[in-house]
Amino acid sequence: MSVREFELFHGIALTKIMRSDRPVTLRMIETNPDEAWAAYRINDEIVLYIKYRTVSRELRRNGGGLAWSFMFGTSELVPLRKISREMKTYAALVCGARNINTKETPMHVCLLTPEDIEYCIDIDSSDTQTINVIFQPGKRLRAYGWKNKQKDKRLIIPRGRLEQWHVPGS
Repeated sequence: MSVREFELFHGIALTKIMRSDRPVTLRMIETNPDEAWAAYRINDEIVLYIKYRTVSRELRRNGGGLAWSFMFGTSELVPLRKISREMKTYAALVCGARNINTKETPMHVCLLTPEDIEYCIDIDSSDTQTINVIFQPGKRLRAYGWKNKQKDKRLIIPRGRLEQWHVPGS
């Protein structure tokens, strides 16, 4: 059986969580491989919603860098809204590359807290929502949505946030 692309990119985020010296329980609760997203229940305390993109756009201003756009259509917002009302929900946005063996496109995982998600998008909306993640060499990741496009309102996310995350319940 071949490995599906979503399994590969979700594995990036899940491996970083499971490498912890603390025990972690993990269970997939929602998935749609055709739309590149899935939700995992961790330690029966929180939900980790993983979404990946393999296409980035090159930034030419302010020192260059890359940007990934994560679209959340109605088919994702409805289950995300339901899950978020039941349990604290975090998002791991995997900023990938088409060719994972190239060093030209650095890959990152942008971990967003429930408050970060709320800051970027309106999960109660019936309109498609987008979260953008920006990587610039030597800087932390930037995340923003339609609510906070202005540079001074973008979230600043440490690149190693997922590795340093104290997973609730562990």
